[in-house]
Amino acid sequence: MKPVTFLLTAAAMLAACDTATAPRSMQSNVDDSHVPDELRVLYREDAARLALRELQARPGGYGDIAINAELIDTYYAALVQVFNADGLGARDTVVDVYGIHTFGQPETHRLLLQASADQEWVQRLVNGELPTGNARVDRLLEDYGLSLDWKYPLSTSNEMLIVLRSAATLNIAALAHLFEGIAGIRYSEPDGMGGDGNDIRASRADLILLDYSVGYGDCPAGCIGRRFYHFAVHEDGTVDYLGASGSPPPQPGSP
Repeated sequence: MKPVTFLLTAAAMLAACDTATAPRSMQSNVDDSHVPDELRVLYREDAARLALRELQARPGGYGDIAINAELIDTYYAALVQVFNADGLGARDTVVDVYGIHTFGQPETHRLLLQASADQEWVQRLVNGELPTGNARVDRLLEDYGLSLDWKYPLSTSNEMLIVLRSAATLNIAALAHLFEGIAGIRYSEPDGMGGDGNDIRASRADLILLDYSVGYGDCPAGCIGRRFYHFAVHEDGTVDYLGASGSPPPQPGSP
C-alpha cells in the first residue's frame, strides 16, 4: 500500500497539471539519458506494441513475425519526448501520478500451446531437456529465442498447456501459425491478457498523437471509467498537451 503522504502529493500534482496555468506546448528532445533504466525498458515495450497495433490495422493485416524496428524507434522517441517535456500540462499526470503504459494487447512475448503429453518432444520441452528431438520445434525455439515460461498438465486429458516466452518483442499472432501442424499440438495462440486497464493509443500523420488513458472501476470485467490525456509530438521536437477528456480523473492509488 502506498503511504498517505504519497497519495496526497499525487493528488496535488494531478490537480496542478490540469490547470490553465500549466504550459500547453514546449520544445522537447529524444535524449533518453534522463529516463530511468526500468522506464526505458517499459517504453521500448510500449513502442513495440504501438508499432504492432499500427501494422496490424493496415489493410491485409501484418504477417511478419519481426516488428518493424524503425517504427518502434519512432514511437519510442515520441514517448521519450513526452517524458522529457517536464512542466508541460499533464505530463506529470501520465508519467508520475498514474505511470501509464500500453495495455498488454496484442501480445508481444508469450505463446500458448496445448499439446499432447505423450509426445516425446513435449516431455523433453517441459522437463527443460533441449534439444527436444523435434527438428521443427527446435528450429523455432532457436530462431525466435523462445524458452519455457510456464507449464500446466490438464487433468481432464492427457495434454499440457505450455507457455513459451520470447526475449525479443515479436508479432506472436504470426509466430503462432508456425506451430500449427506440428505433431501433438492441438492449438497455438498468443497468451494474451484479459480484462482492461491503463493504455496508450497512437496515430501518425504529419505528427504523432498519443492518447494516454487511465482506466478504473472493475477493470477485470472492463473499466467503467476512463480518463484520457491527449498529446501531439511534432517532427521538430515540439510537444503539445491537447487537453483531457472522458471520465473524471480517479483518485491516485484507487483500483
